[in-house]
Amino acid sequence: MCISFKLVKEIIHMAANTIVHNNTKRENETTVRRFLGWQTALFCLVLLALLLLGILMRLHDLGLPFDRDSYDEGVYWQSLRAMSAGHALYQSIFYSQPPFFMFSIFPTYLFSGQSLWAARLGIALVSMLGLLGAFLLGKALSGRVGAIAALLLIIVDPLYLAQSQTIQAEAPSTALSLLAIGAAYLWWEHPEGVAGICYAIVAALTLSLSIFCKLLAVSTLVPIGLLMLAHIWRMRSGKHIMGLDALLLGISVFLACSALLIVPFMNSLPQAWQGVVTFHTTAGSILKSSQPSNAKQLEHLLITLTSCAALFGTLAALLRRDWRVVPLLAWFLVTVYLLWQQTPLFPHHLVALTPPLVGLAVIGIGPLPLSKQRPAVLINIATGISLLLILVTAVLNGQADQHYYYAMRQQNAAGATQQQLQVAKDLQSVTRPDQLVVTDAQFLAALANRSTPAPLVDTSLVRIQTGYLTAQQLIQQVQQPEVHAVLFYTGRINASNVSAFRQWVTHHLHRVHSYGNGKELWIK
Repeated sequence: MCISFKLVKEIIHMAANTIVHNNTKRENETTVRRFLGWQTALFCLVLLALLLLGILMRLHDLGLPFDRDSYDEGVYWQSLRAMSAGHALYQSIFYSQPPFFMFSIFPTYLFSGQSLWAARLGIALVSMLGLLGAFLLGKALSGRVGAIAALLLIIVDPLYLAQSQTIQAEAPSTALSLLAIGAAYLWWEHPEGVAGICYAIVAALTLSLSIFCKLLAVSTLVPIGLLMLAHIWRMRSGKHIMGLDALLLGISVFLACSALLIVPFMNSLPQAWQGVVTFHTTAGSILKSSQPSNAKQLEHLLITLTSCAALFGTLAALLRRDWRVVPLLAWFLVTVYLLWQQTPLFPHHLVALTPPLVGLAVIGIGPLPLSKQRPAVLINIATGISLLLILVTAVLNGQADQHYYYAMRQQNAAGATQQQLQVAKDLQSVTRPDQLVVTDAQFLAALANRSTPAPLVDTSLVRIQTGYLTAQQLIQQVQQPEVHAVLFYTGRINASNVSAFRQWVTHHLHRVHSYGNGKELWIK
């Protein structure tokens, strides 16, 4: 009886301990779930706040009525006007970029009022894809903290912000490239199942679209190609026996998308090749003497705080032996080389370096091991420094953004801009909306709600110096009955290569306005 009583007592004691342990375990699990819930809620709130900030920054002062790039905006605005009038790229419209740039912003332009603001809105909306790409890349590299850090860096980057408000191919191409890389890294992390297939499709689709916005995005093939090769090596080593279907599907989507973008221009393929490829190679040969100055432009960008954060992030990743840094580093180096070879190289081209720099900065954020051993301590210190550099970079870039907005407002109030607005009014007063204007100030013609002939949406010095635009071609266009005025304003169609054109105009048209320094308005 005594033994039985002791046994029963022990059983009751064990049961009580089990109940207490289970209750404690459930309480701990509840506490963890609550903590994770608050963490997720905070993450979502920060994410929404940053996205709202990014949208507002891109819409701020979007419609200021001057050419933010001093020339290119007018070219692409007139190209959009020509497309809305029924003209086709590479046929009647002279166009020197791959087709998807125009396709990406034309619907927004068409359905948002066909104004300057509508054209820039198209750019701003496509640039938001870059924010999504930065988020995905940061998430793949460094989790939620990396996602927020990458998103913050891309939102406040001054060069990317400026391009997000400018009618040029750089922002759409950069945004799509960044989205392609972000999806590719997520595919690398999760190559199997539905998620792997979706990531592969997004990466392939946006990679193709980025290249068909601007050929400089071909550098994005390098990191994605390295990730593909690394995955094939993983499969051969037996670490991943699945994921081949997603890889093959991604390749198929890339080829199919590229083909679909080429097919509409099969009848004008020689003209498209001449505008997109031959025109630029010819310009590179003729303007080769300007190539040595590229190093100074690149040096100016590579000594920024963003570059310092990227350099430290690279070193921190190598310290952790995180070999995912290799594709990003290759992407950066190939892009630098292509920009160094580019002639002529303009400041807006440098935005192509923003995505690899953001990726290299964020990969410095590593996991925080709790071990007190020396390697773990060094990794924790490196992660802390990376976070600090990213934060300081974001703050200083935010200040640079404020200076950018101030400079834009100053330029809007400047005398040169006010004169341009007066020229636009003069042009309106001497022409009807259905009459065309031959000019080297395409932006001013568009401000006056007037179009240029489709072949003359671009009268750049590069086109003139390469012989792609001659005085005889200019004269032939002015002789068309729908052309009523000629506006000399930027000095391009006054160049010595086409000096015969100005002489012809002085004999066949009469001048109605002179603005000094050869800036004149002539009508039939």
